[in-house]
Amino acid sequence: MFRTRLLRETERLINRNPHLYGPGPLARLPSGIGAMDPLKGLVMCASQGMAVALAGAFFYKFFIGDPGIQRVEDYYKENPPR
Repeated sequence: MFRTRLLRETERLINRNPHLYGPGPLARLPSGIGAMDPLKGLVMCASQGMAVALAGAFFYKFFIGDPGIQRVEDYYKENPPR
């Protein structure tokens, strides 16, 4: 009795919907960087991250400026060293 009840409960827990999961683990085929070899995908991801970070840094440096350095330069303009 206990064994059959346990089996029925485990059968309820298993989702056998083929449209939801499909054959295999989740049945989702990778595309883009996920379809590459692991090392090549890592290199691509890291290089794209570095490119975005450098573009953001250059934008900040040349268009917004560095307010800390500007304050130091203004101070030395008002108080020249002896």
